[in-house]
Amino acid sequence: MKTKLTILLFTAITVVACHESLEERASREAREYTQKYCPTPVIDNTRTDSLTFNESTHTLEYWYSLSGNADDAQTIKDHESELKATLLNGVKGSTQLKVYKENGFNVRYVYHSTSNPSLVLLDVTFTEKDY
Repeated sequence: MKTKLTILLFTAITVVACHESLEERASREAREYTQKYCPTPVIDNTRTDSLTFNESTHTLEYWYSLSGNADDAQTIKDHESELKATLLNGVKGSTQLKVYKENGFNVRYVYHSTSNPSLVLLDVTFTEKDY
């Protein structure tokens, strides 16, 4: 009986120790995505630079660069509400984000200028109340 209890306890500890938290999963998946795909080729004047996870704010962060005609601060400002609505619709409809949305994670999109990389053209964060 003591041997069975010891084996059961050891198995339970091993299973718990090997379990990856959702935060660890988000961090790993963001890192793996970035390593495998980023930077992406430029499509429609947009390049994905990286995907990161900010554990302290529970935020998945998508980092992009805009080039060509899209690399225009005034145009972005003029269409900011439409751009935000489009991004929010993407978050709402994303099956890839389902588990993160169910757990109240935030989703942030940051668009930088290619011609002036220090210039942030758009920075928007969606929280649980948004989606």
